[in-house]
Amino acid sequence: MYARYQKSRLSDNKTRYQLAEQVSLFGRNNGFIPRLLQLQIPPDQNEPYLWHLDIEKSLAGTDEYKGSTLVIDLKPKQHKTNVSLYEVLDVWGYSSSGWTPILLHLGGLFVDADPNSVDRNDFAVSDSEIDGPIYEVLYLDGSIENGKIIGTWNAPPASPTNAALLWPDTLNYFIKCIRERTPDVLE
Repeated sequence: MYARYQKSRLSDNKTRYQLAEQVSLFGRNNGFIPRLLQLQIPPDQNEPYLWHLDIEKSLAGTDEYKGSTLVIDLKPKQHKTNVSLYEVLDVWGYSSSGWTPILLHLGGLFVDADPNSVDRNDFAVSDSEIDGPIYEVLYLDGSIENGKIIGTWNAPPASPTNAALLWPDTLNYFIKCIRERTPDVLE
């Protein structure tokens, strides 16, 4: 499950998250990642295209989604026994050869928490309680051509063979991104 939450600071070290709507992160037509990316692609851009979305800043750059963030419920089928909510902070992509491996930078709002202690629709988290940095690598079926999103931009369905294959150029780009955002992680 993916959702858009309204995000507001309650104090210097605490943030409130209020569920606004269920959303799609992926998919050329409705996905937030390709929608936000399309707003920044240069008009004549082709492959390879190395890109970055700071999710909070990208959403703030739109009239409709100011003050929003995107959250992943990592274990939605375990909602009665587990709450695992992760805020999407950044997305980096390497669009090439018709595919786009992506690197997600996440903040763990609730990691395997007791569902009786969390209202998923409206909650507050102290900065010190956020777990991270956490990174996830996926790949999407699609790329960039002449400044436009092409392909479906969907992630493959879960299977034993849907891991992202990272060639040296893509892997080096992702390592550079991690080092720039969280330099202490790769020591």
